[in-house]
Amino acid sequence: MPLELSEIDAAVDFPALTRCLLESYNDPVQSFVNVYLSPRGENESANEERVKEAANRFAEWHAHDPSSYWQKVVDTGTGEIVGGALWNIHHDNPFAQPEGLEATWFPGSGSRRFAEEFLRQYSIPRALVGQKPQVYLFIIFTRPDYRHKGVAQQFMSWGVNKADQLGVEMFLDATPMGKPLYEANNFVLIKENIIAPETNTPDESWKKLKSQVGKVPFYLMWRPVNGVYVEGKTILPGRKE
Repeated sequence: MPLELSEIDAAVDFPALTRCLLESYNDPVQSFVNVYLSPRGENESANEERVKEAANRFAEWHAHDPSSYWQKVVDTGTGEIVGGALWNIHHDNPFAQPEGLEATWFPGSGSRRFAEEFLRQYSIPRALVGQKPQVYLFIIFTRPDYRHKGVAQQFMSWGVNKADQLGVEMFLDATPMGKPLYEANNFVLIKENIIAPETNTPDESWKKLKSQVGKVPFYLMWRPVNGVYVEGKTILPGRKE
């Protein structure tokens, strides 16, 4: 059946979106999901509580962030959400007023500090070179049984067209799994970012979350205005002529 791209209905879609996100990032396992969705346990009720908390939080973030634009792809035959993407459309410098995110969704002080340090390290490369209007791809996922059917490319085509309409650059932080998709859409590697929070005073909750997340590689990638990039001639963000 056709796979249809649309903006989400923020009033009802976040629970299904969050379940799809978690299913997608668990196959194969993308350990960074444990930073954004606090692990609650192994049984079904704990997993439902994990999804419920995250869905409510994502909805609140979306409601209070004017740059937030969530999309979904729906299998029109079943009505199920099979993929999602979160774009941040910035008409000005997104780092003009830097604010650290407090990871209140973690109950332990150590796990909260770990998550906050993870998020701080995640943002550093783009903050150094991306202080300009831009379209940023924050989240993208496809349910495992719908991969290789063009779901992710629907999101990417929309984002590229949006950036070109606005005449702005694009940024994203790629996982190793997602990097080939972005390269196929004319994104260029700017910097590898290995995230590995450390502290001299870890408590048990820090240690537990560290074991659940580990070291996570991301790749800051960039697409110039209109995707025009010439090797050896186009100046990369943060580089001098």
